[in-house]
Amino acid sequence: MPLAALGTACADGTRDTPTEEDYADIATSIGITASHQGDEVSALRAAAALARGDVPPGLARGNDGGFTGTTAGRDYHYVLTCHTANGAAVAPCGPTSTGAAVRTTWSSELELPYLAVSIAHDATWQLTGITRSIAHVDGIGHLAYDTRDNASGYHYRYDATYHVVVDDQRAIGGDIELAISTEHTAPAGTVARRFAIDAQLTFSPDDTAELTLDGTRHYRIALATGAVTPIAPSLAARFTTGAPASGRG
Repeated sequence: MPLAALGTACADGTRDTPTEEDYADIATSIGITASHQGDEVSALRAAAALARGDVPPGLARGNDGGFTGTTAGRDYHYVLTCHTANGAAVAPCGPTSTGAAVRTTWSSELELPYLAVSIAHDATWQLTGITRSIAHVDGIGHLAYDTRDNASGYHYRYDATYHVVVDDQRAIGGDIELAISTEHTAPAGTVARRFAIDAQLTFSPDDTAELTLDGTRHYRIALATGAVTPIAPSLAARFTTGAPASGRG
């Protein structure tokens, strides 16, 4: 997940109020990870496929019974316990699975002469209502994203709560709630700037999602590409009041 530069340093390191640029950067990052091939949705879809007994490309069963592999430069590991609708165990997971407990991690490391980037993600999910086309996913997850160069470092964290419906290509319903914290360190290692943002990402079956940051900034995400478009305040109010959303641009 990319993280843009965070602006001017704050001498005492206290928590800052996010700027409009901060909100835009966070929205862009969430748009990328929520897209069809983004980290979050790809991992959710892969978990659902494994529960059905379908092993996605790049993954293979390991000696521990879990599945491990590398895709798009990220290392993945999944451990699943599957069951039928009446609670009977399904081992290995397969077409009769209607539910599953999933533990997963994915991570990546990049070390260049003047830049280091690391991503670490873990999640615990409960899958229910599994069919050949959809699955309901509930659970929690945590992400740490860090970059460091010769001048400074950026540290991005979030805690996620999932209530999502996925099919074999995308997220089609439900939401993800994110508690995000971001920190910029100066060359001496002191904290130059930090802020926190709460996010709610709500998926729609029309291949879009609405993103709300701190309850005040609203964006529409085109899930096919991850492109993010701000929603004007007057239009955003229609989402929160339940009024018709005609005229959304």
